[in-house]
Amino acid sequence: MRPVTELDLPLLAVEHPDLSVDPTPWVEGARRHHPWLARSNVGGYVVHGYQAVKDLVGLDDRLRPDFDGIVDFYGVSREAPWARLMTEMLLAAHGPVHARLRASVADAFTPRYANRYRGLMRDVIGNLLDRWAPRGSFDFTEFASYFPITVFCALMGISTDRIPGLRETFEIQSASYSLDPELLPQVLAGYERLWDFADGIVVERERGAHGGEGLLDAMIAAKNAGRMDEIELRHMLLLLVLAGYDTSKNMLAMIVCRLLDHPEQWQRCATDLAYCGKVVEEAFRHSGVSTIFRVVTEEIAYDGVIFPPGTLLLFMMGLASRDPSVFPDPLAFRPERDHRDRHMAFGRGAHMCIGQHLARIQLEEGLHVIAQRLVQPRLAGEVTWRPYIGIWGIKALPIAFDPAPTA
Repeated sequence: MRPVTELDLPLLAVEHPDLSVDPTPWVEGARRHHPWLARSNVGGYVVHGYQAVKDLVGLDDRLRPDFDGIVDFYGVSREAPWARLMTEMLLAAHGPVHARLRASVADAFTPRYANRYRGLMRDVIGNLLDRWAPRGSFDFTEFASYFPITVFCALMGISTDRIPGLRETFEIQSASYSLDPELLPQVLAGYERLWDFADGIVVERERGAHGGEGLLDAMIAAKNAGRMDEIELRHMLLLLVLAGYDTSKNMLAMIVCRLLDHPEQWQRCATDLAYCGKVVEEAFRHSGVSTIFRVVTEEIAYDGVIFPPGTLLLFMMGLASRDPSVFPDPLAFRPERDHRDRHMAFGRGAHMCIGQHLARIQLEEGLHVIAQRLVQPRLAGEVTWRPYIGIWGIKALPIAFDPAPTA
């Protein structure tokens, strides 16, 4: 056993723009020096091997989320409003606080609850396509940005009227995880708009302006019962809206990008909803978008390496699911692949993604309808990429297609 600081580890430049386009040669180079661990230019160590991620990321008794490290990276006071969101929201909480906050919304994210919204999801994507499909071409990433957030607003029981004006703000908040110091002024200014959005919605609902039985009403009931306070309620609303906007949108664009090279799979998606589910699972394995930040709270000894308290670990979930020692021919996109070894796109342990069932279902339903309405899609311009670290994804995906005849 040797302390991680004494190891001669390779550098994996997760912040480099070229790695975002194609991480394969970068991680292959790192693996030649160490099978699962690398250094990072942004601080801490990158864990990219499947077995190491599987064994380590769920050690909730020895790891905690490290969103305070992101705040420190930007040099923002811990008392600043944006910093409080980053360090106190559900994703950042741990132990009893995390358990309390998660329990306050958990009932709304069960498979049974998510399945209730399948019809809504089909209606939402159908209505969007009624407006977009006649164009014959568009940036699919822009189109996709309206789907999950509209579904999620319906689940919350809130209007989508203000969403278009906040899209850029949502993008900036998500980009903050990429650790780009030039983004800070936009991040802080955008947070003020987001807080006003969340606070206004809560105040309106509590005044009875839009009463109902959505998730927001359940969250307000949890607050009234003492299970969360006023700030936690607004933080929860912001977190869920941001999550409902970003990750599923990125995955939907990633799926379409992969299927442009597989027209036979696209055609099958138009007729076979169950097959869409297989495509979605393979996309989570092949092109997972999340980086999980954790800091060691109690010494960990693993596979010859000692991680002392205070060590920052960056778990690259997408790279782990491309580990060739676990997944044969990992770069091949095969929806019929044997998933005996499961991908870890949703994490592990107490912080496993609470919205995973909703995400799967809306991607299945959305892909099924999109494949019916957009015939023979093809690339119509340059694909551009978001930074790999944080929340990976496609910035622009210009496509052309033949609109399917409508009744």
